[in-house]
Amino acid sequence: MRTRNVIATLIAAALGTGVCSAASAAVLYSTGFSSPTYTDGVLNAGADTTTAGQDGWLNTSGGGTNNITVANSSTNGIVSMTTSGQDVRHPLSGAVTSGSVYLDADINVSAATTGDYFLHLGDGGTSNFYARTYIKSSGTGYVMALGTSSGTPVNYGTTVLPFGQTQHVLVRYDFVAGAANDTGALFVNPSTADGSGDTPYVAATTIGTDATSIAGVYLRQGAAASSPTLTSVDNIKVTGTVPEPASVGLVAAAGLILARRRRA
Repeated sequence: MRTRNVIATLIAAALGTGVCSAASAAVLYSTGFSSPTYTDGVLNAGADTTTAGQDGWLNTSGGGTNNITVANSSTNGIVSMTTSGQDVRHPLSGAVTSGSVYLDADINVSAATTGDYFLHLGDGGTSNFYARTYIKSSGTGYVMALGTSSGTPVNYGTTVLPFGQTQHVLVRYDFVAGAANDTGALFVNPSTADGSGDTPYVAATTIGTDATSIAGVYLRQGAAASSPTLTSVDNIKVTGTVPEPASVGLVAAAGLILARRRRA
């Protein structure tokens, strides 16, 4: 009788909730743009289908104009970005709907103007963009900002970064219960993988509509009057927690108990 009660409780919980229990954080996409995964040439040929030899990148917009290119050797690869051109994206291995999402990249900026975003996350489609990472000129270098979604203005950091030097950036997007209140932070050369032991370069500006799902990473070449030019973008990684159905684990547990009971 006790075994039957346990099984009934587990199954009732599974059927009654149909909700999700968080899995451990995992790398949802990572690339170094190196051979043999990549070949020299355009990252995407300009259509919203994958280009052979380029790891599944898709065209978001502007295909055919300054297509983003990849250059690689046997040990390292990079993409370079100009302005007024193609934007591309890569799907993640799963969609994140809660918790925090982390986006890492190594960037080398050669020029900047009035300010625009060049790197961001999205729902996997061509219009809903989040964790928009901005660059604008400041003195002899540039400063950066992070916006949770669309809107202006964004708040830029005050530490001027030099042109021509590689910086490791870590972008964090935080899902927060409620509307128009998601948060995040931008770190430059953090000492920890998630920035937990570091002071943010700048906190995200909470603007626009919150994300309901994050399922892609994006590279963007904006207008010449506002966007930066990057000699290289490399070592992109997206990490997050993809929910698992709670019912799967509960029903599996019930089945295991039942199987053991029958063998007994």
